[in-house]
Amino acid sequence: MSFSNSHHRLTKRKALQSTSFVAVAIASSGLMLTTPQQAQAQELCSSYTVVRGDTLSVIASAADVAGGFQTLFDANRNVLESPNLLEVDQVLVIPCADGSLPGSAPRVTTASTQPAPTTAEPNRPLRIVTATGYAPFTDEDAPNGGLITEMVNRSMELGNVDQEYSLMFINDWGSHLDTLLPSGAVDMVFPWFKPDCDRVENLSPASAYRCTEFNHSEPFYEALVGYYTLTGSQYANVTTYAELKGATLCRPEAWFTFDLEAQELMPPNVELKTTVPQNGCWQLLLDGEVDVISLDALPAEEDYRNLGLDGQIAKLEPLTSAVTMHVFVSKNNQFANDALPIINAGLEELRLSGEWFTIVREGIKDTVEN
Repeated sequence: MSFSNSHHRLTKRKALQSTSFVAVAIASSGLMLTTPQQAQAQELCSSYTVVRGDTLSVIASAADVAGGFQTLFDANRNVLESPNLLEVDQVLVIPCADGSLPGSAPRVTTASTQPAPTTAEPNRPLRIVTATGYAPFTDEDAPNGGLITEMVNRSMELGNVDQEYSLMFINDWGSHLDTLLPSGAVDMVFPWFKPDCDRVENLSPASAYRCTEFNHSEPFYEALVGYYTLTGSQYANVTTYAELKGATLCRPEAWFTFDLEAQELMPPNVELKTTVPQNGCWQLLLDGEVDVISLDALPAEEDYRNLGLDGQIAKLEPLTSAVTMHVFVSKNNQFANDALPIINAGLEELRLSGEWFTIVREGIKDTVEN
């Protein structure tokens, strides 16, 4: 396996490196539709008080928020527990045109008095791996390798600048959990979605594997996963997962299914197509071969707009859910488990300082503009 060097940036960081390309789409979704009258008072760089019937999508659309409902959700994590649970009289902040928050100033945080987390071998490089093709989160062509890649680099730097590490792109997503981590060839992989490991008995063996064999960082990002169908289809107005039973669903290849398992949207309750690339799902929907697509909002909405499908796609808002992205380590790799507190400590500093939101804002803005 050969690697090509790129992206030299951090003092203790080795080069970002790359292998052969295997494109993968992982996923998140959005929210929409209420009456136009409710949207009139919503403006960029302001606050907005929720009224009955509002959704994140319609608020973001009315205010022309770059990045849509996902950006709006990111900006209001301190208020919103779920993208589907808006309460009347909740006050939301609407980001400015440049993605900053209204009236925001750089947050000043006191340096932690706790000693930096360490490993027993600070001079042994920690081997961290991601893959490309998942903009804005991880992509070799994105600034800083994507927003989650930038967060992982900054978390290592802030968590313990003296810990050596290398960050590589190995562009075979399936190998990350199947062989690279279990064999000890690498120490950490990201970004991977974590099931509800408190209910592992309800998961399929493949999903339970993510709980039983790996430990996880704190969540780096909460992505919205949504459901899409054709406007006017028999499923366009469903409000519960149970109403999808009997339908044919498309979930792109290399995606998880643990959220579908939790809602009993697995065979024989539905016909599920999971060996189709992301763009292929949209074609199957247009051809009438599937009834509903489920995937991640940021790429999903970019996809159907780029395909000229505006006005033909209905979002099933009540079914939108959230899943979290993490760094995974093998439970059998003590060195990696010792290093996990470094990642978590750095991530906490990112959140406390406000840098986390800045990275998210810039990453989504770059994707939307390009």
